[in-house]
Amino acid sequence: MVALSFIPGVADKGTDLAWPTSQRSFGPLAALLVLGHGLPLLMRTRAPTLCLAIVSAAFFAYQCLGYRPTAATIALYIALYSVGLYQVRRRQRTVVAWTAGYAALLGGLTALGAPESPTEGVEFFALPAGCWLVGTLARTRLREQERRQRESMEAARREEREHIARELHDVVTHHVTAIVMQADAALYVPPDNRAEIEEGLTAIGGTGRRALGDLRAMLGVLSPRHDAEPAPRAPAAGLFTDLVAQTRLAGQPVELVQDGPERMMDDMVALAAYRVVQEALTNALKHAPGRKTVVHLTWSVAGRLTVDVTTDGPGGAPARGPAGPPPAAVPSGRGLAGLRRRVLLAGGELTTRQEDGGGFVLHACFPTEADAS
Repeated sequence: MVALSFIPGVADKGTDLAWPTSQRSFGPLAALLVLGHGLPLLMRTRAPTLCLAIVSAAFFAYQCLGYRPTAATIALYIALYSVGLYQVRRRQRTVVAWTAGYAALLGGLTALGAPESPTEGVEFFALPAGCWLVGTLARTRLREQERRQRESMEAARREEREHIARELHDVVTHHVTAIVMQADAALYVPPDNRAEIEEGLTAIGGTGRRALGDLRAMLGVLSPRHDAEPAPRAPAAGLFTDLVAQTRLAGQPVELVQDGPERMMDDMVALAAYRVVQEALTNALKHAPGRKTVVHLTWSVAGRLTVDVTTDGPGGAPARGPAGPPPAAVPSGRGLAGLRRRVLLAGGELTTRQEDGGGFVLHACFPTEADAS
């Protein structure tokens, strides 16, 4: 703005409220007022109110002194726009104060004998008012964008927290439940049966080590380092057998049935299918200890993997007998809710149903790589 005020052909293209015919010659005071127009714009984002006050004072003085028009007067409109955009507090007071100052300017120009009528000055007020209004609208739009961005970030954080909670639930709940059930089962082993006691303790140690391994892998993902373990990948198909064997060591009678040739699965699908079996066996350990559970994996010709986990109802004879450990409390449903979301993200479907005899069936269906292609 300052530079434009001294460039021939552009310098006199500005606002003139009162002296279109007789104008005072441009001098040092006029140059100082030109600097008062332009330099405050450097702080228009950090101190918009102070910027407007200095620019307005220079503008009002320049108009009252009757100097020739100057391009620096455009700075007033920029300052008004900046106030509408950046000012946070006392916005209405600023508008009232500036309007009062502009009214005083019109009154002063009239008292000085300016040839322009006050009506034209009132009509001119629409231009600075419009600049402030445009800045206010831009501020409203900017704040709305920031609000949407904050909501989007919060939704992403919430989704990530839910994802971590699901992973912790799947890993910790299964392993800890197996350890608890294995330790409870050891209480019913006769003291002189050392071989069975050692077998139970070995199972507890193996389950604990698997839990630690899974937790280290998860922590490596949450806080990656160069020496951290690689991110956990989807379990291999053989781990279904290991999962069933681990549950059997906890005293739960589990049968694994596989139909059809195994097909290649996406990592997400394989991990989701593994979590389905893991969650179902965990629930069987907690809420139906000693009742037979059947894990049925079916690879169809159409290229879909179906997982059915069926747990017998109270009518089945408990494997531990009446002296076995009591069933756990009724589940809260967190595991199944997170599992349903995981299956859905993998492109599958998950349903559950209660059998007439009190048994429970968990059914999941997933696409394989051949089906996805």
